[in-house]
Amino acid sequence: FALLVKDVRTFLREPTQWGQCLLIFGMLLMYSSNLRRLGYDLQNPFWTLVISHLNLLVCCLALSTLTTRFVFPQFSMEGQRLWILGLSPLPLERVMSLKLRLIAGVLSLLTTLLVIMSSMSLDLPLRRAIFFCGAVIMQSYGLTALALSLGAMLPNFREPNPARIISGFGGTLCLIGSFLYILGSASVLALPDAWAWKADLQKMPLDPRQVMGFEMAALGFVAFLTILFGGIPWWLAKKKTKNLDYLRDL
Repeated sequence: FALLVKDVRTFLREPTQWGQCLLIFGMLLMYSSNLRRLGYDLQNPFWTLVISHLNLLVCCLALSTLTTRFVFPQFSMEGQRLWILGLSPLPLERVMSLKLRLIAGVLSLLTTLLVIMSSMSLDLPLRRAIFFCGAVIMQSYGLTALALSLGAMLPNFREPNPARIISGFGGTLCLIGSFLYILGSASVLALPDAWAWKADLQKMPLDPRQVMGFEMAALGFVAFLTILFGGIPWWLAKKKTKNLDYLRDL
């Protein structure tokens, strides 16, 4: 609990961090709540589908920006004090787990709120809103786990400036990995709607259970990508933090 309080206080004491987060989420909030004023014909189901998926993509790209900018350098920013955590009764892997729960929990809550607001603006059915909420929650945890894991596996304890930390190899790898994860997830999530749209153009009857099955399969594949891009690096990072040999580099 003390570590969580420390992270929260550190975040609140840095106007650069909470100011940028407030700006990004504030702009997304204004965008999500004003979708009907963008000038698109939302009576056309095609534009409703396109805007709903683009809205999810925008939220996930904003998440990747925040996790790369603020989450990836956290392990490195402990700097010369990391040996204290390494020798404490609380293992470093436990510290990482606490950070993951705190950060991913807050980010998933905020992005879910944005998705719900955009779904209400677009008058999406409840099933579609739950579909997008499930996707954005998984990606919130996946992006956070990826950033924390790469930050722990590729730390830079000599650089006190987080902007320089993320400009190195680890930060670049985190950004590329986040982009590939988002791109793969967005493509898979769009497949059920693309199939349903094609079937509607061809006047083919649609079975609601079959449509739901395609959507569940898409969410299942997103879960697989989350394990691939977030779970595997997380397992490797926890394995590395058990070995305290790298503390000699401090």
